[in-house]
Amino acid sequence: MSQKNLLFVRITQDVLTNSANGLFSFVQHFNINIVAKDIQTVDELKELLKGNRYDYIYLAGHGDETCFTDNKDFNLSWSDIGNLICETNCLNPESIIMLYCCKGGMGSVVYTLMGMCDNIKYVCGAKQSVSSLDLTTAFTMFLYHYEHRKINPVIAAQKASFATDIRLECYDRGDVEMNPLFHQYYYCEECGKQIDEIE
Repeated sequence: MSQKNLLFVRITQDVLTNSANGLFSFVQHFNINIVAKDIQTVDELKELLKGNRYDYIYLAGHGDETCFTDNKDFNLSWSDIGNLICETNCLNPESIIMLYCCKGGMGSVVYTLMGMCDNIKYVCGAKQSVSSLDLTTAFTMFLYHYEHRKINPVIAAQKASFATDIRLECYDRGDVEMNPLFHQYYYCEECGKQIDEIE
């Protein structure tokens, strides 16, 4: 089994270290290499993405329908994150963006990320406000079903939801693209053209 790579980016200490370490310990069962960094600037995030290829990117902090934030100094819109992921070409095929943050408007966040980057295949996150421990438990269950049992990530998220009573959802790009609202309001035609030109 080839080794996968996981990037865990934390922008606030509100995401508890013990909870994150619990997730990392579990992930090691699946031959996944972990890169865990605390960052304070967008440039630091860009450096982590540039020149690397990841199977999982965990964005750990606070969030809402518009941005990823520490509720203080760090604020990065979801469209800028999507652009950054595309610009750095940092995703392996079938990679998953994990939103380790509570937010409203999960659907619009997913549509914005996927609209800005054709390379994003899956986005997974909670549709409610949850504690760091609850989110760690849900993601642990998700990884168990996806990595160990080889269940489709959308179904794996559903199983994690049933096990924890947390509304964890995983969005598949194929399903998102079937919604005409995605193309009308979220999809960046110019970004798609740029990706085609690069390929």
